[in-house]
Amino acid sequence: MKILALRLANLASLPGPLALDFTASPLRDAGLFAITGPTGAGKSTLLDALCLALYGGTPRLRHAPVRDAQLPDVGQETLTTSDPRTLLRRGTASGYAEVDFLGRDGRRYRARWAVRRAREKAGGKLQKVEQSLTDLEDDRLLTAQKREFDRLLPERLGLTFEQFTRAVLLAQSEFATFLKADDNERSDLLEKLTDTAEYSEISMAAYRRASDAKRRVEALEARLADDLPAEPEARAELERAAEATQQALTDLQKRTASLQAEQRWHDEDDRLRANVQRGQAELHAAEQAWQALTAAREDQAWRRVILPQRHRLRRQAELPGELRALEANLEKTQRALTDAESAQEQAKRASEAAERTLAEATEARRKAEPELREARELAQRLASHDQQLAELERTHGERRRRADVLAEQRRQADEAHGRRRERRDRWHAALQRLIGDHDDLDAARQAAQRAHDAAAQRRLGLGELHGRWQEACRADQSHQALKTRLTDNEKRLEALLARGQAARQRLDDTERHLSSIQAFVERSRAVRSESVIRLREGLTDGEPCPVCGGLEHPWRHRPPASPEAAQLAAQQAEEDRQLAEAQDQRDRAYQQRYDIEGEYRALKASVIQQREDLGNADRQRAEAHRALDAHPLQPELSDIATEERDAWLGHQRQLSETRRTEHRRALDELAQAEAELAPLNQALHQDEIDLARLGSQQSELEQELAGLAERLPPLHQAREALAADLRTRLGEHASPDAWQQHLDARQESARRARDTAQAKHHEAQREHQRLAQQAVHEAERLEALRRERDTLEAELAEWRQAHPELDDAMLARLQAQSDDEAERQRQQLEDADQALQQTTATLAERRQALIAHRRDQELAEAGDSEPALLEASVEAEIARRREALNGEREALAPRLNAAQQARDEAAHALRDDDRRRQRQRDAQAELEAARAEHRRWGRISELIGSADGKLFRRIAQAYNLEQLLEHANVHLAGLSRRYRLIRGGSELGLLVVDRDMGDERRSVHSLSGGETFLVSLALALGLASMASGELTIESLFIDEGFGSLDPQSLALAMEALDGLQAQGRRVGVISHVQEMHERIPVQIRVEPLGNGTSQARLVSG
Repeated sequence: MKILALRLANLASLPGPLALDFTASPLRDAGLFAITGPTGAGKSTLLDALCLALYGGTPRLRHAPVRDAQLPDVGQETLTTSDPRTLLRRGTASGYAEVDFLGRDGRRYRARWAVRRAREKAGGKLQKVEQSLTDLEDDRLLTAQKREFDRLLPERLGLTFEQFTRAVLLAQSEFATFLKADDNERSDLLEKLTDTAEYSEISMAAYRRASDAKRRVEALEARLADDLPAEPEARAELERAAEATQQALTDLQKRTASLQAEQRWHDEDDRLRANVQRGQAELHAAEQAWQALTAAREDQAWRRVILPQRHRLRRQAELPGELRALEANLEKTQRALTDAESAQEQAKRASEAAERTLAEATEARRKAEPELREARELAQRLASHDQQLAELERTHGERRRRADVLAEQRRQADEAHGRRRERRDRWHAALQRLIGDHDDLDAARQAAQRAHDAAAQRRLGLGELHGRWQEACRADQSHQALKTRLTDNEKRLEALLARGQAARQRLDDTERHLSSIQAFVERSRAVRSESVIRLREGLTDGEPCPVCGGLEHPWRHRPPASPEAAQLAAQQAEEDRQLAEAQDQRDRAYQQRYDIEGEYRALKASVIQQREDLGNADRQRAEAHRALDAHPLQPELSDIATEERDAWLGHQRQLSETRRTEHRRALDELAQAEAELAPLNQALHQDEIDLARLGSQQSELEQELAGLAERLPPLHQAREALAADLRTRLGEHASPDAWQQHLDARQESARRARDTAQAKHHEAQREHQRLAQQAVHEAERLEALRRERDTLEAELAEWRQAHPELDDAMLARLQAQSDDEAERQRQQLEDADQALQQTTATLAERRQALIAHRRDQELAEAGDSEPALLEASVEAEIARRREALNGEREALAPRLNAAQQARDEAAHALRDDDRRRQRQRDAQAELEAARAEHRRWGRISELIGSADGKLFRRIAQAYNLEQLLEHANVHLAGLSRRYRLIRGGSELGLLVVDRDMGDERRSVHSLSGGETFLVSLALALGLASMASGELTIESLFIDEGFGSLDPQSLALAMEALDGLQAQGRRVGVISHVQEMHERIPVQIRVEPLGNGTSQARLVSG
C-alpha cells in the first residue's frame, strides 16, 4: 500500500485548493519529509484529509462525544460533534479531500470525499456526503454509493480504518507513555492500542453464562419437585374410572341411536303423508283446468276442418282490393301517355331552334378573327412600352433612395466626428490633470505605483501584526484555561481518592457480610440434614410421628430421594434469597469501586496530560509574544492601550486599504486615459476619410438622376397613343383576350343549349314508349285477376254447401284469429292434458311410497290389503307410537349428559396425569441438558471468566504483548542492534536486554530520551506490522513525539528515521520542533495567516 497524492480544499483552517503529489519532485525523491508549522496551524488537518478521503472519518472525530452533543450550523441547523462535515471551513459552500493510492493489487485508485451546501451558497444547508472510488488505470468509476464504497475501499487498499490508523498513522508518542506506565496503565494503553476490549466482554460473558446455567439447573430441579405425577395405585384407579364411565356412556349412546332411528322413521312418514295430500290437491286442480277448456277444444276441431280451404278464403278476401288498385293505375297510365305525346312535340321544336342559334354564333366568331389579331399586336406593343417605363421609374427610385441614404450617412458621420473630437479633448484634459507636476506620463505612473505598493505593504504588515497579536491573546487565554482546568481536576482527583477509599471499605464490609451468611447457611443445612436423619431413625410403627403426628411411617426404612427439596423448600428459598442479596450487594460495591478506580486512572492521566499541555502552553505563549515583539510595527502597537489594540489595528488596516485603493484608482485612470486617447485620434482621422468618400458618391448619384429624368417624357407620349388606338378597336371589351373569351363563351353556350334540347327530345321519346308498354301490360293483368275471382267464388260456394253447420259468423271469427293465437290455444290444450296425466301418475306413486314405508311396521291386520295402511286407524296407531318415543327421548337426555360429564372428568384426570408425567420426562431431559451446559460453561468460566472481565483480558493482553514485542524487536534490530525487548518483572512488565552489556536486563525507565524514542518507534512499527499482516506498507506518518528530545537524542531519532527510509518507505514526520525542520530539507509548511486561515506550501532545501 502506498499513498501517491493528496488533494484538499476548504477543510478546517486550510482553504486550498492544495495538492501534494508524492510521485513528483521533490516529494518523489524524498524518503523523509516533514509537515511543519506552529501548534494549531493545521498540520493534523492533512492527516484528517487523508482519513476523510479513504474512510469518511477521522480518529479524532470517532472518539468525539456521543451524538447528543450538538454544534450549531447555519440557521436552525445543528450537527453532532462526531459529524465529519464539521471539518468544512466556515463561510465556504463546498470542500473535498482526495487521495490517490497504490492498492494491494498493484493498481492505482482515487478515493474522494466531498461535501457541499445547498445551492452552492455559504449560507445553504449542508447536504449529504459524496464518496467515490475510481480506478485510475482505465479511468473507470467503480462506485459513487457510500455502502458500496465502504465495502470496496478496504478490499482495494488492504486495510480497514482501525488497521490504517495503526499501520500508517503511527502512535509513537502513545508508546512512549506505554513504556513508562505501570501494569494497570499499560493494560489500559494496550487495550486502546490493540483493541482488546472484546476480551473483557468475552470474560464477563463467560462468567454470566456460567451463572445463568447454574440458575437454570436450580430452577429445573425446583420445577421437578413441584409437579409430581400420581402414584401407581392412584393411576390404576384413574384408569378404571375412565373405563367404567366410557362403557356406561357407550350403552346410553347405543339406546339414543336406536331412538333416533325411530324418530327418523316418523319424520319420513310425515313427509310421505304430506306428499300424498299434496298430490290429491294437485290432481283436483288439474281436472278443473281440463274441464274449463271445452270451448277451445271445439274451436280446435273446426280449425282442422277449415285448414285445407284457408288459402282460398284468404285469396278471396285479397282480390277485390287488388282489382280496384289495378283499375286506378291503368287510368293513370293512359293520362300520362297523352301528356308524353305533347312533351315529345315541344322538345323537337326546341332542339331545332338551338341548332340555328349555334350556327349564328359560329359565323360571328369567324368574321371577328382579323380585327382580333390587330388588337393583340397593339396590346403587345403597349405592354413593351409599359415595361420600359416601369424599369426607368424603378431605377430612378432606387437612385433617389440611395442618394437619401448617402445624405443621412454623411450627416451622421459629421455628428460622430464632432462627438469624438469633444471626447478626445476631454480625455486629453484629464490626462494633463493626472500628470500634474510630473514631467511626463511615465513619471506620474511610477509615483502612483510607489504610493500604492507602500500602502499595500503596510496593510500586509498590519495583517501579520494582527495575527501575531491574536495568537498571543489566544496563547494567554489557552494558558489560563489550562491552568484553571488543571486546578479543578486536581481537586476532583483528591475527592475521587477519598471516594475510592470509602468504596474499598464498603467492599470489605459486603464481603464479610457475604462470608457470614454463607457460613450460617451451610451450618443450618448441615444441622437440618443430621436432625432429620436422627428423627427418622427414632420412628416406631404404631406410634405418632413427633413432627406430623401420623401413625404410618412410609419413609422409615426407605427415605425419599430429596427430602430437603420436598419439606424445607421455603426455608432454603429464603436462605438463597439472602445469599443472592448479599452477593448482589458485594457485586455492586465491587462495581462501584471498579468504576471509581477507572475514573481515577482516567482523571490522573488527564491531569498528567494537562500538566504537559500547560508546559507546552507556556512555551507557545512565550513564542507568540517573542514573535509579536519581533514585528517591525510592534512599537506603534505598544503605544496603544491593550483594550483598544484590536480597534486600532482594524482602523489602521482600513486606512491602509483606503489609501491603496485611491492609488490603485489613480493608476487605473492613467492607464484608461492613455488607452482611450490613441484609438480616439485614429478614429478622428478615419472619420475625415469617410466623409470625403461619402461626398464623392453623392455627386455621382445626382448626375445619374438627371439623365434618367430626361428619358421619361417621350416614352409616356408614345404609350398614350398606343393605348387610344387599342381602346378604339376593342370597343366595349377590356382587352383582346376578353374579346376572344366573349366570342368563345357565346359559341360554347349555344352548343350546350343545342345538346340540352336534343337530350330532352330523346328523353321525351323514351318516356312515351315506356308508358305505352305499361298501359298494355296493366290491361292484360286486370283481365287475369277478373278470371281468377270468378273461379275462386265458384269453388268456395261448392265447399260451403258441404258444411252447412258452419255459419258465416263462426267462419269470420275463426279466420280473424292469428296463427300465434291458434298456436297458443293448441299449446294450452296440450298442457292441460299432460298436467292431468302427470298428477294422476304422481299421486299413485306417492300412495305406493307411503304404503311401502308402512309395510314392515305391523300397523294393520295380517289379512288386510296394502291400501288398508292408509286408513285412519293406522294413522292413530302411528300417532300413539310417536308420543311414546318422545317421552322416552326426554327421559334419556339428562342421563346421557351425566354420563358424558362423568366420562370427561375421568378422562381429564387421566390426561392431566399423562401431562404431568410428560412434563417430568421433558423437565428431566432439560435438567440433564442444563447440567451439561452448566458443566461446560463452568469449566470455561474457571479458565477465563470473571465478573469484571480482567482474567481473560490479561491473558489476551499478555499474548498480544508477546506478539507486539516479536514484531517490535524485528524493527528494533533494524534501528539499533544493541537493544531487545522482553517481558519481565510482572505480568505485563517490560525489560530491555542490552546486548552491549552482556545481555544485561535493564528497566525501561533507565533508557535515555533517544533510546526511549527508538524503542517506542519500534513498538509503533510493530503494531503497524500486526495491523497490516502480510501487506507491505510503503507510506508512514509519525505525529509528534519529538518535542522532549535533547540534541543527542534528536540525532539518534533522525538516524532511526533515516533507517526507515532506507528500508524503502516514505516517512512523513509531523512536528513543530525547529531542529527537526533544519535536519529535513523537504517540508510541507503550514503557516497561519490570521483569522483562522492557514496556507500550506511545499519547500525543498
